[in-house]
Amino acid sequence: MPAATHQIDAASSRHESSLRYVVESLAALALAVLLVRSFAVEGYIISTGSMAPFLLGFHKQVVCPECQLPFAVGVPVDDSQETSGPVACPNCGQHQIDLGRVPRNEGDQLLVQKFAYLLRRPKRWEVVVFQNPSQPTQAYVKRVIGLPSEEIQVRAGDVWIDGELARKSLAEQRSTRLAICSYQHRPTGEVESRWKLSSRWVGRGHTLESIIGQSSSLTFEDDTDDSGINWVTYRGEASKPNGSQSLTGATQLWPTDVYAYNGLTEPNQRYRVRDLMLAMQFELQSGRGELAWSLSDGVQTFEVRLVAGERELRLFVDGVEESEQRVKLSGSLWKKPRLVEMSLFDRQLLFALDGEVIFQRPLEPLTLPVKNGGDAANDSVTVKPAKFGARDLHVSVSDLTLYRDVYYTRGDERHGITEPYRLGSDEYFFLGDNSPVSLDSRSWLDAVVRDNMLIGKPFLVHLPSRPGRIKLGSAEWHIRVPDWGRIRYIR
Repeated sequence: MPAATHQIDAASSRHESSLRYVVESLAALALAVLLVRSFAVEGYIISTGSMAPFLLGFHKQVVCPECQLPFAVGVPVDDSQETSGPVACPNCGQHQIDLGRVPRNEGDQLLVQKFAYLLRRPKRWEVVVFQNPSQPTQAYVKRVIGLPSEEIQVRAGDVWIDGELARKSLAEQRSTRLAICSYQHRPTGEVESRWKLSSRWVGRGHTLESIIGQSSSLTFEDDTDDSGINWVTYRGEASKPNGSQSLTGATQLWPTDVYAYNGLTEPNQRYRVRDLMLAMQFELQSGRGELAWSLSDGVQTFEVRLVAGERELRLFVDGVEESEQRVKLSGSLWKKPRLVEMSLFDRQLLFALDGEVIFQRPLEPLTLPVKNGGDAANDSVTVKPAKFGARDLHVSVSDLTLYRDVYYTRGDERHGITEPYRLGSDEYFFLGDNSPVSLDSRSWLDAVVRDNMLIGKPFLVHLPSRPGRIKLGSAEWHIRVPDWGRIRYIR
């Protein structure tokens, strides 16, 4: 009997020990979460679209019925307004997309690294969470534009710092660019594609291929210049019905600063954007000819040619080669996907191959009118905003996308618009990416955010969700379903 009693006592002791371990572990976990939230990381939810489409507020996820592009349209937080549309696709221009049956999504939820700026100050173009200057209990998230002691002004869509045009690096351009035309989402119905293929290019699914020798089709328009290069050309936006954003009866070559996210409340005033980026993956298959990329701002045309036989990149400005700019390439060129990004953001020519910047030079500011339609008569049919082409080369192209830069509008014109605004030694100037609707330093009564108002740096969009429902008989429950595709790091 004593032995049996000892076994029972031992079992009881082990049970109490296990229970105590579980309780202590849970307590330690709760304490760790509390400490992390208090001193390291905290979550914030975005309700508005001032940073869209980079960060989303309450919105509806729409899929264009014409080109199958998914895009977000902002909606009010409280569902007090009609949100059935219609809206237009930012990629193919399809109008009258009804939102009536599209469910509403909550805004992005951010994990924010608190006290990230105790050891360093924010960098220009960095996304920051901070206290609303007029309501410190409210957190805002926007992009840092002006740094302490600088003089800042927004002019013709660009940012000027101490009298100099502020220009973004390639990484910073990637964080602000907005896709306006993707070949992967080309229209399949009555809407015309914005890419015009010459006779030596053929589409194979989401991929384009150049053909050496015989033309791919006699029905395609020939688009070959004196160099013998056969081009794929961005044709701009076709004319649209009265009351729409584009000019009636005319082709709009350069895009405007329209935001699909603002589809239900988009302001009427539009500005033409000549800051474009052409990006694609290409793979050389055979031949010894040339592959070329071209961008124009309407004043100058910049062209970069890859001469496969010489393994060189060459730069042309208005058709004239700058021979001192030739760059020899190393490594394998053939049967290997390569990424090209060419841009005219911030009055700067930038050309990068696989993320490495090859050509980079500042350009003179434009003096052309920027209001939508103001310079329509000056749009020459011979000038093409973006195109690429090949000569005597078999090459495949994928992930073809044309982007535009953010065009910063005038807001309420309180600060940094009609004249430069000087920042103090601990002050910052913030702007939202969705400039037409963003309430930021341009419009606040107090333009600045001070060092002690900085909360931290967002680094992850986490726990995003989409609406779902469960139905059993006549009973129905609305639930939130994880949307794993929206989880991403913020760099």
